[in-house]
Amino acid sequence: MSVDQGGGGVRRPRETNGLLGRVLVVDDDPALRKAVRRQLELEGWTVVDVDSGRAALDAMRGGSTFFDCIVSDVNMPEITGFELIDAIRKVDDDVPVLLMTGDPSLDGAVRAIETGAVSYLTKPFDQEALASGVARAARQHGVARMRRRAELLAKQVLEPEVADLAERYQSALDQVWMAFQPIVDLKHRRVFAYEALIRTEEESMRRPDVLIAAAERLGRIHDLGRTVRAAVARRAAEVPADVLLFVNVHGLELTDEDLYTTSPLIPIASRIVLEITERISLDTVGGPARAAQLRKLGFQIAVDDLGAGYAALGALASLEPEIVKLDMSLIRDLERHVTKRRVVGAMATLVRELGGRVVAEGVETEAERAAVAECGVDLMQGWLFAKPTKDFVTPAL
Repeated sequence: MSVDQGGGGVRRPRETNGLLGRVLVVDDDPALRKAVRRQLELEGWTVVDVDSGRAALDAMRGGSTFFDCIVSDVNMPEITGFELIDAIRKVDDDVPVLLMTGDPSLDGAVRAIETGAVSYLTKPFDQEALASGVARAARQHGVARMRRRAELLAKQVLEPEVADLAERYQSALDQVWMAFQPIVDLKHRRVFAYEALIRTEEESMRRPDVLIAAAERLGRIHDLGRTVRAAVARRAAEVPADVLLFVNVHGLELTDEDLYTTSPLIPIASRIVLEITERISLDTVGGPARAAQLRKLGFQIAVDDLGAGYAALGALASLEPEIVKLDMSLIRDLERHVTKRRVVGAMATLVRELGGRVVAEGVETEAERAAVAECGVDLMQGWLFAKPTKDFVTPAL
C-alpha cells in the first residue's frame, strides 16, 4: 500500500473526520493495520482496528458497535478472511466486507465474490483504491439499510390497521403503470430488450420496494404479479417483434398457477424473459421444476445480481438461465479496477460456456461502457443509455 509517511505530504484530517461512519479493520500485520487506519481516518472515517478474526467477531457481538464496512486481510492465523465472512454473516447479514490480499489470481478474486465480499484489493494498493473501495462498500450498506427501512415503513406507516394497508395496497394496484428501460446490444447497435418496471400513482406506495413489502405482508404477491403481467401484455404490441420484454417475477409467483395456465403473456411467451427475483429461497417453491415448466411454454429465464453474493450464484446453478445480469456493484468504476475486470470477464465466459447471455446492469458512464465491452459483454443496461420511462425509448448508440 502506498502511504506517504513524511510530514510534509500528509493531508490534514478533514473537518468531517469520524463523521462518515465506522470501519472495522482486521489484519495481523500491525504496520499495515496502522497504515490503513491512518488513511481511513484522514478520509473522515471512525476506525476500529483489531489483529484477528476472533477479535473482529468480539467487536461486532458487543451489540452497541455498528460498522458501515469491514476491511479484512485474507491470510490470517486461526480465522482466514473467507472464514471471517461466513462468521460475520451470522451476526450481520448486510455489513459489506472488503478483502485485502497479496494473491492477485483470478481464482482468489472469484472466491472472494462467491464468499460474499463486496470487493477485493490486491496488495500493494494505493490510497485512492482503499478510499474508493470503502466508500462504495458503505454506500452498498446504505442501500441494504434503506431496504430494511422500506419494510419497516410498510409495517409502521402503512399498517395502523391491516384493513388500511389493504385499502392502500388495492389503490396502488388500481393505479399501476409500467416504466420501461432499454437493454442495448452494442455489438449490433440496436435495442435488445426492454425491462418492465412497476410504478404506481398511490402516494404511500410510490417506491416499488414499499409496494412489494406490502404485497408480501398481505399475502397478495400473486395479485401484484397478475397486475404486472396484464399491464405488460397490453403494451407488448408497441414493441417490435424482434425486441424482447423482461418481466420481473417474485419467487412466490412461481407457485401461482395463473403463470402457467391463463397468463396473458403466454401467447407471446417467445418474446418474454421472466427475470426471477430471489427474495425467498427458490428451493422452497420448486424453482428448477417451475423454470422447466415455463420454458415449455416458450418463456426464457433470467437471474439478476450475479456477483452480489450467494443467492444469484445459487440461482445460476439451479435455474440454468438463458440470460444472466451482472450486479451493478461489479460494473461501477469498472475501468479503474483490474481485478474487477478479470472477474467480470471470467463470469461472462462462464455464462457463455453454459449457453447463456450476459447483461451488464448499471452502466452510467462512457468509461464503464468501454470497460464492459472489453470484458466481452455487449448487452448493457443503465442510465447512460436511458432512464425508465412510460415510453419505449430508443437510445442513440
